Amino acid sequence: MFLNQLEIGPASKAREIVELDYRTAAVFDQYNIRYCCGLQRPLEEICLEKGTDLSELLTALHKVSRNISISTGTPYDEWSVDFLVDYITNIHHHYLYQNLPLVSTALDEFVREHKNKYPSFIELNDLFEELLQTFPAHLKQEEDNIFPYLRQVAHAYQDGDTGSFAKLLVKTLRKPLGSLIGHEHRILSHSIIRFRELTNNYAPVPGACTSHRVILGKLKELDNDMVQHFYLENEVLIPKVMLMEGEI
Repeated sequence: MFLNQLEIGPASKAREIVELDYRTAAVFDQYNIRYCCGLQRPLEEICLEKGTDLSELLTALHKVSRNISISTGTPYDEWSVDFLVDYITNIHHHYLYQNLPLVSTALDEFVREHKNKYPSFIELNDLFEELLQTFPAHLKQEEDNIFPYLRQVAHAYQDGDTGSFAKLLVKTLRKPLGSLIGHEHRILSHSIIRFRELTNNYAPVPGACTSHRVILGKLKELDNDMVQHFYLENEVLIPKVMLMEGEI
């Protein structure tokens, strides 16, 4: 469902573009161009009618449909604690802060219009609303309490300063690192598993409308981001610091 950028041109039609790459739906929403139902006309005609700059629209579509991936050979375990924390905060936390409200709004609108056709999305919408209400607080707790602690443990380990670490543990989190994040991550992971069950692993049903495909694409993207996010925290960052914590 990803579009080769060279295929987007003045003669392209919005629905065809979105069906190939759900991410372009956000651009059409921004320019108030319909992409789901009704007669589809070339972008050139629509822009002329709306007084929209065609080249500006095409540039935005090309930008949002870029395919950027990280090599599976990226040596995350070799990254420093400081870099891991910065990466998780600036990439994954930023993504969630920005996209959770957007996906929630889109999902809510979709359910209002299609709940009779897709009744499983009613539960999905309720689960997502719970996620929206709880996850930002979890992210803030990490940023305000857990991540600063991880940094200080790493610095104490690197400097060989065991005395400052003992004071740090008492003054900050007051319990071992391994028990801090696991419980909340298990709850959040359960939400993702239920999302997959309710959407058949984000696979559109035969004859699904474009809006349905867009929602599934956004949910799958969110799923992928959270899986990577939890992997970096649970399998790389936390074990790395726990080893340091155990030694000092």
